[in-house]
Amino acid sequence: HFREPGQTAKETIGTGAAAAARGGFTTVVCMPNTSPAIDNPGTVALIQDSAERLAKVNVLTTGAITKGIAGEELSPIGSLKNAGVVAISDDGHCVQDNDLMRRAMEYATMFNLPVMDHCQDYSLVGAGVMHEGYWNNTLGLSGWPSAGEEMIVARNILLAEKTGTHVHCQHMTAAGSVRLIREAKSRGLPISGEACPHHFTLTDSAIAGSDKFWPEDGKGVFSAGDGGQPAWPEYDTNFKMNPPLRSAADREAVIEGVADGTLEIISSDHAP
Repeated sequence: HFREPGQTAKETIGTGAAAAARGGFTTVVCMPNTSPAIDNPGTVALIQDSAERLAKVNVLTTGAITKGIAGEELSPIGSLKNAGVVAISDDGHCVQDNDLMRRAMEYATMFNLPVMDHCQDYSLVGAGVMHEGYWNNTLGLSGWPSAGEEMIVARNILLAEKTGTHVHCQHMTAAGSVRLIREAKSRGLPISGEACPHHFTLTDSAIAGSDKFWPEDGKGVFSAGDGGQPAWPEYDTNFKMNPPLRSAADREAVIEGVADGTLEIISSDHAP
Protein backbone atom coordinates (compact mmCIF):
# COMPACT_ATOMS: atom_id res chain seq x y z
CA HIS A 1 0.00 0.00 0.00
CA PHE A 2 2.10 2.87 -1.28
CA ARG A 3 0.27 6.08 -0.37
CA GLU A 4 0.82 8.07 -3.55
CA PRO A 5 -1.28 9.85 -4.67
CA GLY A 6 -3.17 11.41 -1.79
CA GLN A 7 -1.33 10.47 1.41
CA THR A 8 2.29 11.24 0.64
CA ALA A 9 2.89 12.39 4.23
CA LYS A 10 2.80 8.67 5.06
CA GLU A 11 4.81 7.38 2.10
CA THR A 12 5.63 8.06 -1.54
CA ILE A 13 6.39 5.69 -4.37
CA GLY A 14 10.04 6.69 -4.06
CA THR A 15 10.34 6.05 -0.32
CA GLY A 16 8.25 2.88 -0.46
CA ALA A 17 10.29 1.45 -3.32
CA ALA A 18 13.51 2.31 -1.48
CA ALA A 19 12.25 0.46 1.60
CA ALA A 20 11.32 -2.51 -0.57
CA ALA A 21 14.80 -2.59 -2.10
CA ARG A 22 16.37 -2.40 1.35
CA GLY A 23 14.25 -5.35 2.43
CA GLY A 24 15.26 -7.46 -0.56
CA PHE A 25 12.12 -7.09 -2.70
CA THR A 26 12.69 -6.50 -6.41
CA THR A 27 9.02 -6.20 -7.41
CA VAL A 28 6.05 -4.75 -5.54
CA VAL A 29 2.36 -4.65 -6.44
CA CYS A 30 0.58 -1.43 -5.46
CA MET A 31 -2.97 -1.64 -4.15
CA PRO A 32 -5.58 0.82 -5.49
CA ASN A 33 -6.69 2.47 -2.23
CA THR A 34 -5.00 5.76 -3.01
CA SER A 35 -6.74 9.13 -3.15
CA PRO A 36 -8.02 9.26 -5.81
CA ALA A 37 -8.38 5.51 -6.19
CA ILE A 38 -6.65 3.77 -9.10
CA ASP A 39 -9.90 3.47 -11.04
CA ASN A 40 -8.95 5.23 -14.28
CA PRO A 41 -6.05 5.23 -16.78
CA GLY A 42 -4.90 8.70 -15.72
CA THR A 43 -4.09 7.62 -12.18
CA VAL A 44 -2.34 4.52 -13.50
CA ALA A 45 -0.18 6.75 -15.71
CA LEU A 46 0.63 9.03 -12.76
CA ILE A 47 1.90 6.10 -10.70
CA GLN A 48 3.83 4.63 -13.61
CA ASP A 49 5.53 7.98 -14.22
CA SER A 50 6.53 8.34 -10.57
CA ALA A 51 7.78 4.76 -10.48
CA GLU A 52 9.87 5.24 -13.62
CA ARG A 53 11.51 8.35 -12.18
CA LEU A 54 11.89 7.38 -8.53
CA ALA A 55 11.58 3.65 -7.88
CA LYS A 56 14.56 1.39 -7.29
CA VAL A 57 12.45 -1.74 -7.85
CA ASN A 58 9.74 -2.86 -10.27
CA VAL A 59 6.43 -1.23 -9.33
CA LEU A 60 3.30 -2.95 -10.66
CA THR A 61 -0.18 -1.53 -10.29
CA THR A 62 -3.61 -2.96 -9.54
CA GLY A 63 -6.79 -1.25 -10.66
CA ALA A 64 -9.90 -0.80 -8.57
CA ILE A 65 -12.78 -3.19 -9.21
CA THR A 66 -15.30 -0.42 -8.58
CA LYS A 67 -15.19 3.33 -9.05
CA GLY A 68 -13.76 5.00 -5.96
CA ILE A 69 -13.54 1.50 -4.43
CA ALA A 70 -17.11 2.22 -3.28
CA GLY A 71 -18.55 -1.16 -4.27
CA GLU A 72 -21.34 0.33 -6.39
CA GLU A 73 -20.26 0.72 -10.04
CA LEU A 74 -17.61 -1.15 -11.99
CA SER A 75 -14.45 0.66 -13.01
CA PRO A 76 -13.53 0.66 -16.73
CA ILE A 77 -11.69 -2.64 -16.43
CA GLY A 78 -10.70 -2.86 -20.09
CA SER A 79 -9.22 0.64 -20.03
CA LEU A 80 -7.33 -0.17 -16.85
CA LYS A 81 -5.90 -3.28 -18.51
CA ASN A 82 -4.79 -1.24 -21.51
CA ALA A 83 -3.20 1.29 -19.14
CA GLY A 84 -1.03 -1.45 -17.64
CA VAL A 85 -2.63 -2.78 -14.45
CA VAL A 86 -1.75 -6.39 -13.64
CA ALA A 87 -4.83 -7.22 -11.53
CA ILE A 88 -8.00 -5.69 -10.13
CA SER A 89 -8.95 -5.36 -6.47
CA ASP A 90 -10.98 -3.15 -4.17
CA ASP A 91 -8.28 -3.83 -1.58
CA GLY A 92 -9.61 -3.35 1.97
CA HIS A 93 -13.12 -2.67 0.69
CA CYS A 94 -14.47 -6.11 -0.13
CA VAL A 95 -17.20 -6.02 -2.79
CA GLN A 96 -20.37 -7.09 -0.97
CA ASP A 97 -22.73 -7.20 -3.97
CA ASN A 98 -22.42 -10.74 -5.31
CA ASP A 99 -23.80 -9.92 -8.75
CA LEU A 100 -21.43 -6.96 -9.10
CA MET A 101 -18.53 -9.24 -8.20
CA ARG A 102 -19.72 -11.81 -10.73
CA ARG A 103 -19.76 -9.18 -13.48
CA ALA A 104 -16.33 -7.94 -12.42
CA MET A 105 -15.00 -11.48 -12.74
CA GLU A 106 -16.55 -11.85 -16.19
CA TYR A 107 -14.75 -8.71 -17.35
CA ALA A 108 -11.55 -9.86 -15.65
CA THR A 109 -11.73 -13.12 -17.61
CA MET A 110 -12.23 -11.21 -20.88
CA PHE A 111 -9.13 -9.11 -20.21
CA ASN A 112 -7.04 -11.87 -18.59
CA LEU A 113 -6.71 -10.11 -15.23
CA PRO A 114 -6.67 -11.86 -11.85
CA VAL A 115 -9.05 -10.60 -9.17
CA MET A 116 -7.51 -10.01 -5.75
CA ASP A 117 -9.99 -9.91 -2.86
CA HIS A 118 -9.81 -8.81 0.77
CA CYS A 119 -12.37 -11.36 1.96
CA GLN A 120 -14.79 -9.89 4.50
CA ASP A 121 -18.56 -10.23 4.82
CA TYR A 122 -19.43 -6.99 6.56
CA SER A 123 -22.78 -8.31 7.79
CA LEU A 124 -20.85 -10.87 9.86
CA VAL A 125 -17.80 -8.76 10.75
CA GLY A 126 -19.98 -5.93 12.07
CA ALA A 127 -18.24 -3.88 14.74
CA GLY A 128 -15.77 -6.63 15.62
CA VAL A 129 -12.34 -5.52 16.76
CA MET A 130 -10.63 -8.88 17.36
CA HIS A 131 -11.10 -12.59 16.64
CA GLU A 132 -14.30 -14.04 18.05
CA GLY A 133 -13.35 -16.71 20.56
CA TYR A 134 -11.96 -17.22 24.05
CA TRP A 135 -9.97 -14.01 24.23
CA ASN A 136 -12.53 -11.52 22.97
CA ASN A 137 -14.96 -12.84 25.60
CA THR A 138 -12.29 -12.69 28.30
CA LEU A 139 -11.41 -9.11 27.38
CA GLY A 140 -14.99 -7.97 26.82
CA LEU A 141 -14.33 -6.86 23.22
CA SER A 142 -16.54 -7.24 20.14
CA GLY A 143 -15.79 -10.42 18.22
CA TRP A 144 -14.84 -10.75 14.54
CA PRO A 145 -15.89 -14.26 13.49
CA SER A 146 -13.85 -16.42 11.14
CA ALA A 147 -17.05 -16.97 9.16
CA GLY A 148 -16.83 -13.34 8.04
CA GLU A 149 -13.80 -14.35 5.97
CA GLU A 150 -14.85 -17.88 5.08
CA MET A 151 -18.19 -16.79 3.57
CA ILE A 152 -16.48 -14.53 1.02
CA VAL A 153 -13.82 -17.14 0.22
CA ALA A 154 -16.63 -19.62 -0.51
CA ARG A 155 -18.45 -17.04 -2.67
CA ASN A 156 -15.31 -16.29 -4.63
CA ILE A 157 -14.69 -19.97 -5.27
CA LEU A 158 -18.22 -20.45 -6.61
CA LEU A 159 -17.93 -17.39 -8.86
CA ALA A 160 -14.47 -18.42 -10.05
CA GLU A 161 -15.87 -21.81 -10.99
CA LYS A 162 -18.67 -20.12 -12.94
CA THR A 163 -16.57 -17.47 -14.70
CA GLY A 164 -13.15 -19.11 -15.03
CA THR A 165 -11.52 -16.11 -13.36
CA HIS A 166 -8.32 -16.47 -11.37
CA VAL A 167 -9.24 -15.23 -7.88
CA HIS A 168 -6.50 -14.52 -5.36
CA CYS A 169 -7.67 -14.44 -1.73
CA GLN A 170 -5.57 -11.98 0.23
CA HIS A 171 -4.09 -12.42 3.73
CA MET A 172 -5.92 -15.56 4.80
CA THR A 173 -6.33 -16.04 8.54
CA ALA A 174 -8.93 -18.74 9.20
CA ALA A 175 -8.64 -22.52 9.16
CA GLY A 176 -11.91 -22.76 7.22
CA SER A 177 -10.57 -20.46 4.51
CA VAL A 178 -7.45 -22.58 4.07
CA ARG A 179 -9.60 -25.71 3.86
CA LEU A 180 -11.88 -24.16 1.23
CA ILE A 181 -8.96 -23.02 -0.93
CA ARG A 182 -7.23 -26.40 -0.65
CA GLU A 183 -10.39 -28.21 -1.73
CA ALA A 184 -10.99 -25.79 -4.62
CA LYS A 185 -7.43 -26.22 -5.88
CA SER A 186 -7.77 -30.00 -5.67
CA ARG A 187 -10.63 -29.64 -8.18
CA GLY A 188 -8.46 -27.58 -10.49
CA LEU A 189 -10.21 -24.26 -9.92
CA PRO A 190 -8.27 -21.03 -10.54
CA ILE A 191 -7.93 -20.06 -6.89
CA SER A 192 -4.84 -18.91 -5.01
CA GLY A 193 -4.18 -17.46 -1.58
CA GLU A 194 -1.63 -15.77 0.59
CA ALA A 195 -0.68 -15.36 4.24
CA CYS A 196 1.04 -12.57 6.15
CA PRO A 197 3.84 -13.26 8.63
CA HIS A 198 1.88 -11.91 11.60
CA HIS A 199 -0.92 -14.39 10.97
CA PHE A 200 1.37 -17.42 11.14
CA THR A 201 3.54 -16.17 14.01
CA LEU A 202 1.02 -14.58 16.41
CA THR A 203 -2.43 -15.35 17.81
CA ASP A 204 -5.27 -13.30 19.30
CA SER A 205 -3.91 -13.97 22.78
CA ALA A 206 -1.20 -11.37 22.11
CA ILE A 207 -3.77 -8.61 22.64
CA ALA A 208 -4.05 -9.75 26.26
CA GLY A 209 -0.29 -9.99 26.70
CA SER A 210 -0.57 -13.74 27.10
CA ASP A 211 2.97 -14.26 25.84
CA LYS A 212 4.11 -12.63 29.07
CA PHE A 213 1.57 -13.85 31.61
CA TRP A 214 -0.73 -16.62 30.50
CA PRO A 215 -0.44 -20.36 29.82
CA GLU A 216 -0.32 -21.18 26.12
CA ASP A 217 -3.66 -22.98 26.32
CA GLY A 218 -5.38 -19.75 27.42
CA LYS A 219 -6.48 -21.11 30.78
CA GLY A 220 -5.88 -19.72 34.24
CA VAL A 221 -6.76 -16.14 33.40
CA PHE A 222 -5.89 -14.78 36.81
CA SER A 223 -2.75 -16.79 37.44
CA ALA A 224 0.26 -15.03 38.89
CA GLY A 225 2.38 -12.97 36.55
CA ASP A 226 5.71 -11.19 37.01
CA GLY A 227 6.70 -10.78 40.63
CA GLY A 228 3.81 -12.88 41.84
CA GLN A 229 1.25 -10.21 40.91
CA PRO A 230 -2.09 -11.02 39.26
CA ALA A 231 -1.77 -11.15 35.48
CA TRP A 232 -4.36 -8.68 34.26
CA PRO A 233 -4.95 -8.33 30.52
CA GLU A 234 -2.96 -5.65 28.77
CA TYR A 235 -5.32 -4.72 25.90
CA ASP A 236 -2.26 -4.22 23.71
CA THR A 237 -3.47 -2.36 20.61
CA ASN A 238 -0.17 -3.04 18.84
CA PHE A 239 -1.76 -6.39 18.01
CA LYS A 240 -5.08 -4.99 16.73
CA MET A 241 -5.11 -5.35 12.94
CA ASN A 242 -7.25 -6.03 9.91
CA PRO A 243 -7.84 -8.89 9.37
CA PRO A 244 -7.38 -9.85 13.02
CA LEU A 245 -5.00 -12.28 14.64
CA ARG A 246 -6.86 -15.53 15.21
CA SER A 247 -6.70 -18.62 17.40
CA ALA A 248 -3.81 -21.03 17.79
CA ALA A 249 -5.72 -23.58 15.69
CA ASP A 250 -6.18 -21.05 12.89
CA ARG A 251 -2.50 -20.15 13.06
CA GLU A 252 -1.52 -23.81 12.68
CA ALA A 253 -3.85 -24.17 9.70
CA VAL A 254 -2.26 -21.16 8.00
CA ILE A 255 1.21 -22.62 8.61
CA GLU A 256 0.08 -25.92 7.07
CA GLY A 257 -1.41 -24.02 4.14
CA VAL A 258 1.89 -22.29 3.45
CA ALA A 259 3.84 -25.52 3.88
CA ASP A 260 1.73 -27.57 1.47
CA GLY A 261 1.35 -24.84 -1.16
CA THR A 262 -2.31 -24.08 -0.58
CA LEU A 263 -1.24 -20.52 0.21
CA GLU A 264 1.47 -19.85 -2.36
CA ILE A 265 2.45 -16.33 -1.37
CA ILE A 266 3.75 -14.72 1.82
CA SER A 267 2.66 -11.10 1.66
CA SER A 268 3.76 -8.15 3.77
CA ASP A 269 0.43 -6.26 3.63
CA HIS A 270 2.68 -3.20 3.92
CA ALA A 271 0.46 -0.25 4.89
CA PRO A 272 2.07 2.79 6.53
